Amino acid sequence: MGLLDGIRVLDLSRVLAGPYAGQLLADMGADVIKIEPPEGDPARGIGPHVDGRSLYFSALNSNKRGVVLDLMTAAGQEAFEALLAEADILLENLRPAAARRLGLEPASLLERRPELVVVSISGYARDSVLAEVPALDLTAQAETGIMSVTGEPEGVPVRAGVPVGDLAAGMWAAMAALAGTVDRLRTGRGRAIEVPLVDATLTLTSYVATAAAHTGVDPVPVGSGHHSVAPYRAYPCADGWVAIAVIGDRFWPALLSALDIDAAAFGEVDLARNVARHEHRQVVDDAVVTALSHLTVQEACARLAVRAVPHAPVNGMVDALVTPYVAERGVVAEVAAPEGSYRTVRGPLNDGRPLRPAPALGAHTTEVLREVLASYNGPSTEGRDATDHQEQ
Repeated sequence: MGLLDGIRVLDLSRVLAGPYAGQLLADMGADVIKIEPPEGDPARGIGPHVDGRSLYFSALNSNKRGVVLDLMTAAGQEAFEALLAEADILLENLRPAAARRLGLEPASLLERRPELVVVSISGYARDSVLAEVPALDLTAQAETGIMSVTGEPEGVPVRAGVPVGDLAAGMWAAMAALAGTVDRLRTGRGRAIEVPLVDATLTLTSYVATAAAHTGVDPVPVGSGHHSVAPYRAYPCADGWVAIAVIGDRFWPALLSALDIDAAAFGEVDLARNVARHEHRQVVDDAVVTALSHLTVQEACARLAVRAVPHAPVNGMVDALVTPYVAERGVVAEVAAPEGSYRTVRGPLNDGRPLRPAPALGAHTTEVLREVLASYNGPSTEGRDATDHQEQ
């Protein structure tokens, strides 16, 4: 039995942040109904495609049921209202003007379904002067300073290799849905909760932002390193790279022992404390690089493991998905689909049930609507404009 069995979620969101939130809830057992317009979620067109299936879309929509509704038609609105009457949570990322046009503003939804928890993912807050300005993961990373501290020193601004802003907004949205559900247990009423993408992305800057706000000094990019801890970065070995994190002083002598580094080589400089190691970062890094230069990644990891020094090989994605730990945990799941199976990453709160494939467009329309509309005969297929949604 899933943690959220019995909870029904209407997922009207598109592309990444909202669908990711919906998938997190689906992984925990919620009945997540993905509602798409006749032309589908734009993410279906994002590659790579295998067997006609977008792996991008599949990664964000497993375990959901798919319904096509044209909300610009009376039939579509009737079907939606029937679903709304039985929903616990609604996820959406409509632009404010589109929400008004479709009657999907949070206040209107709560009038019709007072118990509903409405989670809206916006680009910028809807009560701000930038409410109608589109925001995407790239622009959010740029605006919040993340790109300025990502990459190598003296390098160009770099976007994080995965869409951390979109994923953060999705996680915040899932947490908002759960918090709103807990609040409803206390009060008996639902509520509207907004998660702006830019705000969610800014929370990821954490202690880096706190230091900048307090000192007025812009932090600089430090590659794989740390702004205040040493040694803490990816180091080259004879055949690859290993990440080493001496986050506490007790790991320093263990690192010296593991790599046969003679403390006397540092002369009279006492590097027992992190403050000194950070001040002499280049000397510390040079010593670690020299010690690792004749070791393979496997040899280095074996030595570091014996001394319990925090470390990991720097894997490519393919290798990362086949490590012994990932295999033991069953994190990578094989998903059977009519057009061909695919592999995806299972969430940590999934209870081990087989994953259902991301739905084909409208795959469950008849099934779902027959649950709420006794007279339902088939889906509306009239088109509409997909640009009403924030593409997050």
